[in-house]
Amino acid sequence: MAPNIQIKRATELPENHLDRLDHILDQSWLILKSRFVHGRHPILLEAPFQHYFAQILSNYGELCCTGRDDLFLVDLEAKQASVAGKTKYLDITCSFPGKNVSCALELKFKTKRQAAVDFGRIDAYVDLAALESACAGPHGFGRFYMITDSTGYVRASKVGVGTVFALHHGHRYVANTPLQAACVGREHVNVTLSNSYEFRWEQIGTWYFLEVRVPPMRGQLQPTPTS
Repeated sequence: MAPNIQIKRATELPENHLDRLDHILDQSWLILKSRFVHGRHPILLEAPFQHYFAQILSNYGELCCTGRDDLFLVDLEAKQASVAGKTKYLDITCSFPGKNVSCALELKFKTKRQAAVDFGRIDAYVDLAALESACAGPHGFGRFYMITDSTGYVRASKVGVGTVFALHHGHRYVANTPLQAACVGREHVNVTLSNSYEFRWEQIGTWYFLEVRVPPMRGQLQPTPTS
């Protein structure tokens, strides 16, 4: 009797380019975190974070081009339509232009020495609002990434701005909840997000990493959920 041989189906990159873009972001974020904590990419300010991440995205995205007609592009400081009456530039955008697939990224890098935690919290929500606006336009989905060594962002606040623009681990923002800043320098900032979000931080050594996924607007294509 012939042996019962079970052949495993080959694993490939996602055929759907929106799913492939989702894969590129997941793997690039993993690489960025690993190279950062082990010293390959020394990051002291937000600009190097943007530069290194864009470099990883570009290199890995190129490796994920499988057809001769595949083209993967990474752009920095892409102009976004007016957000809350102001021109907004997205930190990074990635796209397969030939497949009409793209995403938008916003980054934050904050350290204990920089202080100004209240401003950082508020600005993070402003970035999320900008990503939602981008996802209502040309981009299929968004990602917000943040790196910090300050526990002020990760731990819950009992008073002040941190109870309103909360970013602490486990906090859940409920869609359509209006938030208004009440601190000098950000007193005119009002944010209402269309989606609900849960903030889940990762800790590696003394550093904390946050990824928030911004979905496409209703009716638009979105990446296939992974198990």
